[in-house]
Amino acid sequence: MPEPREPLKPLHYELMLLSRYHLRPPAASSALDRSGYVLLNRLELVDPMTLKELSQALRLDTSTVHRQLGALLRHEYVEYVPGAAGEVARRFAPTAAGRAALLDARASHEHELSAVVGDWPAEKQQQLMSLLRDFNEQVERLESAPWPRLAD
Repeated sequence: MPEPREPLKPLHYELMLLSRYHLRPPAASSALDRSGYVLLNRLELVDPMTLKELSQALRLDTSTVHRQLGALLRHEYVEYVPGAAGEVARRFAPTAAGRAALLDARASHEHELSAVVGDWPAEKQQQLMSLLRDFNEQVERLESAPWPRLAD
């Protein structure tokens, strides 16, 4: 494998650190762990999805997503919903309890994020968001796996 260009070495290191600093779960008592949080965020922005569609979107093995959905079903954060007429695969959608848990978790994450960047000028916060979005969208293009975005 070729040696990375010199400017990419510190970038790679900072991205490694960023992945390490992911935001903590909202509370130890919460049933919504990191994987559930990601799943509910995805389901919040799209029509109900099948296990296969979620596996493809998340770029995870179906058994992994099945296990994650099982936990969300046990906590009644997602439910089965009917698909198109004649469709065999079951579709998943967030429940009212799932949306409430997602909003609570999001508020907790945003509170923690505020502790890190809350005193930054708005321009600097926007710059970070813009660069992260550019980065994520480029990865999504390379992987042919676009992710829906929140409305601005």
